[in-house]
Amino acid sequence: MMSKTRVSKSRVRLVFLCVLGALLWAAVIVRLADIQIVHGSEYGRMAQKQSTGKIEVKADRGLIYDRKGRQLAINVLRNELCGYPSGKQEIKYAYGYLDRLYGRTNGKSRRLHPLKPERFRWIDRNLPDNLALRIANDSVPGLYIRKGMKRDYPFGGVGRQLLGCTDIDGKGISGLEFSYDSLLAGSPGFIDYIRDAHRNTYRIREIPLVKPLAGNSVVLTVDWYFQEIVEDELRAAVEEYNALEGTSVFVDCHSGEILAAADYVAGGKTDAIKLRTVSNTIEPGSVFKIITAATLLDEEAVDLEEEIYCEKGSWKCGRRLLRDDKKHDTLTFRETFELSSNIGIAKLAQRIGGEKLVKAARRFGFGQKTMVGLPGEQSGMIAEPGVWSDYNIAALSIGHAISVTPLQLVLAVAAVANGGKLYRPLLIKGMVNSEGKLVRKYTSEKLGKVMREDDAELLRSFMQGVVEKGTAMPARSEIVSIAGKTGTAEVPDLERGGYLKNKFVASFLGFFPVEDPRIAGIVVLHQPEPVHYGGHTAGPAFRNMAERYSIANSDLMRPDTRLIAGDHGLKMKEVPDFVGRDVSLAARIAEKKGMHLVADSSEGVVVWQYPPEGRRVPGSEKVAVLVDTESDQTVTMLNLVGMKLRTAAAVLDYQGLEFKVVGCGVVKKQSPSAGAMLNRNAACRLVCGSA
Repeated sequence: MMSKTRVSKSRVRLVFLCVLGALLWAAVIVRLADIQIVHGSEYGRMAQKQSTGKIEVKADRGLIYDRKGRQLAINVLRNELCGYPSGKQEIKYAYGYLDRLYGRTNGKSRRLHPLKPERFRWIDRNLPDNLALRIANDSVPGLYIRKGMKRDYPFGGVGRQLLGCTDIDGKGISGLEFSYDSLLAGSPGFIDYIRDAHRNTYRIREIPLVKPLAGNSVVLTVDWYFQEIVEDELRAAVEEYNALEGTSVFVDCHSGEILAAADYVAGGKTDAIKLRTVSNTIEPGSVFKIITAATLLDEEAVDLEEEIYCEKGSWKCGRRLLRDDKKHDTLTFRETFELSSNIGIAKLAQRIGGEKLVKAARRFGFGQKTMVGLPGEQSGMIAEPGVWSDYNIAALSIGHAISVTPLQLVLAVAAVANGGKLYRPLLIKGMVNSEGKLVRKYTSEKLGKVMREDDAELLRSFMQGVVEKGTAMPARSEIVSIAGKTGTAEVPDLERGGYLKNKFVASFLGFFPVEDPRIAGIVVLHQPEPVHYGGHTAGPAFRNMAERYSIANSDLMRPDTRLIAGDHGLKMKEVPDFVGRDVSLAARIAEKKGMHLVADSSEGVVVWQYPPEGRRVPGSEKVAVLVDTESDQTVTMLNLVGMKLRTAAAVLDYQGLEFKVVGCGVVKKQSPSAGAMLNRNAACRLVCGSA
């Protein structure tokens, strides 16, 4: 009886267990059905979202090259540390790890990098390689390493105002990096990843879902070697002449291509964000007389033979007094320009009036942006009073009542140098894709003809005279021929009006070489002390830049002999050293070289020559030599006919003779005639024309 009762209980228990098991399996099946069938798609999306994702892959930023292929801005790989913790436990562990990693006091990382669950935060955008390797080996939850790109500039600080820079995310924020950011940046791509329940990423798809598109590279018109020269000499000039700051820019006369552009602030406080040659304006002062002279020639308002009375340095113009630095008496038009007489130029400007001066200034590009493609460019301003008084006309004619950028001035003088063609400045030569193929080429844009070629040729000879015997004699060079105009402008008082006493902006605006102008440029020094004249401060700095560039580019700067009429195929010849030789021996050496030597005596020892030793000249060019003489009071007039004006001017200047020039080119007539014995204070007259 007892055994039957136990068997019955066992069967009930077994049935109960079977029913319970069946119910459990039924619950599992129902749950699985609910997960897989009813909510399958919803849970699938949740799982995929938690275990997979997309990572943005930045495109390679385009590089920047100079005109000769030098890399100016490149991309360099860097390690980046970021945090993306799942919860408070990972945050706590990450803080402790970061304190140990960087050797910080306990809790400092919490204050520096406040992390939140499921929130992304950068921790170190430039992580050293040794720390990156340590983190990778430790595999810290919630901390991740990414590979990023940073911008690097191989030439350091050279040209940084021009190039600009990028922010930590590689976005351009100044200079060319900002202006051309959309072209340089490219388009980002995306890759996908899968991670496990412990949030460890274990697979990243190698082939991007969206492939990043690299940015285009930019090729500049700038010659970075010339850029280094300009920055070096500008820095030296600011320091030597105790100026507050300096600005300089050079362009190709025949295309408007910018070859160099630089700023320097005393004490190395140069602002890397802006380029002053386009972002700052100045009153140009006497360098603007180039535009006034061009307008006088264009209007045929002046006779080259006439003489202008310059009031011996002081002239009442309207209700105000106009002054010259020197007490000039009577000067020709050429001399008023070469000696920079404010009174002489102002008197001539009355003939054409203010409206025509303004019209000419706008024709040369002043009062409007050049559209060079750099941020912060200014247009400048030309004052146009309701009534043009005599003084208002005078002020504008000598470069006051107008504000300009240094780049505008250079483009204007380049037009004089090339025969009258004004070009828009060009900074970009082309765009190159990631495969090295040219995708866009930029060409020069001529804005118009601003003056006649014969007027431009005459004005160039005036500018050559400024350097040879005018206000810019310290800018003369024995290496490369330079022409230009000096400026010494008063500094406007922006608070009280008028001008600051004894504060000046010194400048030299010119081009080189004179025989075949290739490069135009300007040097501006703000408030140099104690010497403030442009010819004695900015002029020598311009000369140093021109000489160093010419020496490094001797083939480029060599005159084009094909432009010499009747001398097709003529070879360039190097001038020997005649100084210290007997003049008869010098003549024989010149004859063997195929050169024409002109001397002031058939006997004696050569004490001076022009062109100097080592200069390469066309074989037909005459070489002048002067021999030793016993007299200090008299000189012999050399036969200057057939010589280039530059050579003739150098001879007369060395002999200490005053001279006036009519025309330009080579000497056609001279007075007194060759062989005449002259006192040191005698005056000469040269009539010049085309070769």
